[in-house]
Amino acid sequence: MPARLRHIHPSTDFAYQKTGADFGIAKNRGRHAATPFRHLSQDFLAEEMKRDYAKEAFCFLVMVGISAWPIALMVSALSQLK
Repeated sequence: MPARLRHIHPSTDFAYQKTGADFGIAKNRGRHAATPFRHLSQDFLAEEMKRDYAKEAFCFLVMVGISAWPIALMVSALSQLK
């Protein structure tokens, strides 16, 4: 960074994490404030997640079946060689 721009912009501490003490909020109050939103999003997305899981499970089973088919044919061919 050029020397003239260093003075314009302050350095930023990217590792900074604010706590409840920063705003005079008790730790427990800050934690419970987000709980209702979390439950709302879980309830809202519950059915959609079940459908997505079923689709992904079906696709996974199709891929496993396609992958296992040549292996089963190889075992069958090897058993006929004896």
